[in-house]
Amino acid sequence: MSVMGLLDIGNSALAAQKSAITVTGQNVSNVNTPGYSKQTAVLETVAFDTGPDSTGNGVKVATIQRAYNQFIQAQLNGQNSTSGAQTTVQSALQRVEPLFPDLTSDGLGTSIQKFFNSWQDLANNPKGQTERQAVLSNAQSMVSSFNSLNSSLGQIKQDANSSLTGLTGAINSNLASIAALNGQIQAAQAAGANTNALQDSRNQVIQSLSGEVGINCLQQQDGTISVSLSTGPSLVQGDKAGSFSLKADPANSNYSSVMLQQPGGNTGIDITSIMEGAGGNSGTLGGTLLVRDNIVNGLQGNLDELASNLANQVNSLQSGGYGLNGSTGVNFFTPPAAPVPPATFTAGYSGAIALNISSTNDIAAASTDPTQPGNGTGNNVNALAIADLATTPLPMTGGSQSLTDYYSSVVGSVGLSVQSNNQAVTQSSNMQKQLTNLQQSTSGVSLDEELTNLISYQTAYQGAAKLINTGQTMLDTIIAMVTAAG
Repeated sequence: MSVMGLLDIGNSALAAQKSAITVTGQNVSNVNTPGYSKQTAVLETVAFDTGPDSTGNGVKVATIQRAYNQFIQAQLNGQNSTSGAQTTVQSALQRVEPLFPDLTSDGLGTSIQKFFNSWQDLANNPKGQTERQAVLSNAQSMVSSFNSLNSSLGQIKQDANSSLTGLTGAINSNLASIAALNGQIQAAQAAGANTNALQDSRNQVIQSLSGEVGINCLQQQDGTISVSLSTGPSLVQGDKAGSFSLKADPANSNYSSVMLQQPGGNTGIDITSIMEGAGGNSGTLGGTLLVRDNIVNGLQGNLDELASNLANQVNSLQSGGYGLNGSTGVNFFTPPAAPVPPATFTAGYSGAIALNISSTNDIAAASTDPTQPGNGTGNNVNALAIADLATTPLPMTGGSQSLTDYYSSVVGSVGLSVQSNNQAVTQSSNMQKQLTNLQQSTSGVSLDEELTNLISYQTAYQGAAKLINTGQTMLDTIIAMVTAAG
């Protein structure tokens, strides 16, 4: 090898170690930067010259490698989606739970008990105006509880629907950012430029998107990433992004359906059903739709069934009995409309139930007309029958239950849902932490490791400098010998 070749080798070593030191410094400076992936200067020997005495031509930086585990990231994205849905449901259930206290606390259950207890008190004194006024007062309190509870659930549902505007806007922003970064990465990669920082930025956006909606990602050879719903249509293709929009659905009380216009598409498709299903498209968006169209609807249905059965049973006995003034055939509550099959109760009735009577004399406590000769002031047969409704098993969708038992079962189901969801949120959070730690063990920056690398690269740099000095000394000696010989 010539002296000039020795100098070239030393120069390549200086350049390579300097690049490695620069990469290490970049890692150290970004140790606390969210989403930053550790980088490594990958060194490789410069191709050997041909010939039996070839000793190599030095070293070069082949590439700046980004530490990234696509499999772990995919798991983390999936967990983000699950956590987004569970946390959204948890927030809704935290508003629902106080609305359904047990029978020992003030609430609908207590109102129902007081209503039927007042009929029992009336049975003890059928003509008592104080007892009759208590029946009306407790009935109005119970009706107000039904109406208020239905309204509170409706507000939760409305809030969920209203939040879709901001949520779909955030999703669209993330989709547009991913598409734009795809375009930048594709152009930079084609030009041979380093795209590590751009890939880190794109990964951060994808991770944010995964909390909003369940996604699948597929790396393409041109550096772009294609994004789609977990079990559905495409969201991003190359530098083109899809977009979400909302459309009022007359079949769902004009609540918003979620529409998706796919990348390059001209028309939107309704994805509401696949977003609120169990196919993994959850995220915050899926959780919001689940709250609006499933959880709240189910609870309102429970209230409607309870209110419908209570009103029908009381009306049936009330209308067959007699008031103090001889009135009969009078409903106590406004009758529920006929249910729409296959439903067995009137949808929305818990928000519409109201008293149909205002006079205490119309309360039918007796089974005979007290205005007829020989009937005196009537009897308490009807009042006792209505009081017994509180504990009489009635046909319900979940089986034969009394009205109070049915309410207790609804309270119990809410409690179980809250408990189950809280456990799921805790487990999901722990899984997220584990996956994040696992991701950091691969992509995160370790200061100890970087400082060790820095010492190693610095020592190699110093060695390369000495090699150049040695080559320079040799070259100076050769020049001096040539000069002396001349």
